[in-house]
Amino acid sequence: MKSTRNWLTTSVVGLVLALASNTFAGSPYAPVKAARTIPKAPATTTEEVADEEKLRPLLDKLSELSQAIDRNAQSPQVWQYHLEQAEVLLRLAAQSRQKEREDILHMAVDAYSSAALLCPREQPVGLQRLRELPARLAQYFPGSPAILYSVQQGIEADYTLELEKTGGDKVKAEEYHCKRLMQFARQNSEFPEAAKAVLQAAHIHESLGQNEEACRCYRLLIDRFPDNPAARKAGGALWRLGDKHQPMSLELPLLYGAAGSGSSALHLDELRGRLVVVYFWTSTSEHVEEDFRQLKQLTDRYAGRGMEVVYVNMDNDASQARAFLSGRLTAGVHVHQPGGIESSVAERYGIQSLPQAFLVGRDGSLLKHSLSIERLEAEIALQMPRRR
Repeated sequence: MKSTRNWLTTSVVGLVLALASNTFAGSPYAPVKAARTIPKAPATTTEEVADEEKLRPLLDKLSELSQAIDRNAQSPQVWQYHLEQAEVLLRLAAQSRQKEREDILHMAVDAYSSAALLCPREQPVGLQRLRELPARLAQYFPGSPAILYSVQQGIEADYTLELEKTGGDKVKAEEYHCKRLMQFARQNSEFPEAAKAVLQAAHIHESLGQNEEACRCYRLLIDRFPDNPAARKAGGALWRLGDKHQPMSLELPLLYGAAGSGSSALHLDELRGRLVVVYFWTSTSEHVEEDFRQLKQLTDRYAGRGMEVVYVNMDNDASQARAFLSGRLTAGVHVHQPGGIESSVAERYGIQSLPQAFLVGRDGSLLKHSLSIERLEAEIALQMPRRR
């Protein structure tokens, strides 16, 4: 479930205080009476002073609601504060310049989403408001990207509720989720978000072991959205899911220089003859610390029998990886590919989530992909020659 957010962070207040005074034509949202006064931020022009005074009632109300959410985070009624917060944010968006308006509208959508997930199931007012939101945004903010964003958030909320309704049956809920995503893609095929929805559906099918459905989605991406980055990732995924074992190629710079070797990069071909685990990760990946511990244990157990681990860090800055690894015991080769799941390596192999491991055979071909560390040991054991 989406965690609640404190909407009046310093950055949000700074953004709001810079809003212009023009009011969106025909807006139905009237300013809310101030509940208390926020100290004035210094203004540099007469126009900024006027803008601040005009927006102060809304700022005061947002501050009041933010404090109420913090005080009542565990209350069954907290959804009502999120709902009211969303309405105030819409009023604020109606009085903003175009540049700032989109940020505020996205915040409003998130507040509606929180209300939808937190409201009582027998009183689904928040959910109903979220479902009505795309039409409201289209009426009062035509052409706003927040319209599609609100549809997407509605799909995610419906998935969470479907999971509850099915008693935690993840397969049924995920299949319902895929159906909604594909419906969204068909109805909004002219927008980039459509390709992202198809890619998400493909990833879900793949995670459920429904590779045929996943491949159908990947092929659809390539056919319908050939110029979208998602199509390139789909091509990598189809390669990964192919029936025949294909050679895996990887050439990346070393995270740490190899002293005295003169080499600054790893070529996966150099490890032919060994069973290779290729572990893709970032320093912010979930479970990565525990994964490193288990990979060290696997290396201790199998390195003498021909296993090697290649750690592919995908942080944007290599120094983040080196800082994370400082003081940790690892055994293997560390390389760096910036860009995370948007990187060229992620595109080539259709990687959509981190961390995960690939298993490469002694002949350099991909044996298994998208492995968790828990599954990895069993796959390694199957590839090891039996002791005599």
